[in-house]
Amino acid sequence: MIRYKFIGHSTVLVDLNGKRFITDPIVTNRALVVRRKRPAGYVSDDLKQIDYVLLSHSHWDHLDRRTLRKIARTSVADVICPTGHMSLLKNIGFRNIYELKMGQVLTLGEFKFSLTPVNHRGKRWLERYRSSAGIFVQGMDHSFWFAGDTGYRNDFNSGMNGQKPEVALIPIGAYAPREWYHMMHMDPSDALKAFRDVGASYMLPIHWGAFKLTKEEIHEPPQLLRSLVKKEPEIASRIWWLEPGEEKILEEHAHLTK
Repeated sequence: MIRYKFIGHSTVLVDLNGKRFITDPIVTNRALVVRRKRPAGYVSDDLKQIDYVLLSHSHWDHLDRRTLRKIARTSVADVICPTGHMSLLKNIGFRNIYELKMGQVLTLGEFKFSLTPVNHRGKRWLERYRSSAGIFVQGMDHSFWFAGDTGYRNDFNSGMNGQKPEVALIPIGAYAPREWYHMMHMDPSDALKAFRDVGASYMLPIHWGAFKLTKEEIHEPPQLLRSLVKKEPEIASRIWWLEPGEEKILEEHAHLTK
């Protein structure tokens, strides 16, 4: 069974061939000083028996040490992230922390992990900038792309080793006003371009529905995305319109159920 559960913001739980992945996990009520507008859509078991934690960068709404500690207490997990995060992660209790460089491929069991480029820079407080990246995961019979936090660029697939992801987790929120945020955050129109660029079968919109980080309201991004694909039913049918707490299951032979 292959299952994707949208917990909220950029947190997605992926069950794939008996292994559990979680992206940028945050289920707490605050990201530093920003209070969550909508509860995380999860149950306690969603944070247990995690095998791989995928971290895109160090911003507080993506690398939440309180949530990571919850995972580490009930999991024997490996962390995959770009370089520069060891000081934030080394004392939490994970089995291994793999810091990757762009162009590097990490093989763990049946899965290969590689970084994809982003337009984004992560830091905490007044420290130096740390690396940011998306992460491409390639299994024996399924692959997915976690785009991380990024503005649009036309070379996202450069880190995918010539492959196309079956599922693309693409950010659609925190974009207004565009003159301020176009370089660091995609809006729904940018996300659609990225979806087409990488040739994914399905898109799961992320980076919305939890924290009001910019001018638009937290419910606006998927509404705008729906309006953009209103006259493109084939594209719309390949977008997973999940609310926090909802999931999609890919059965054998890619039969999709809700």
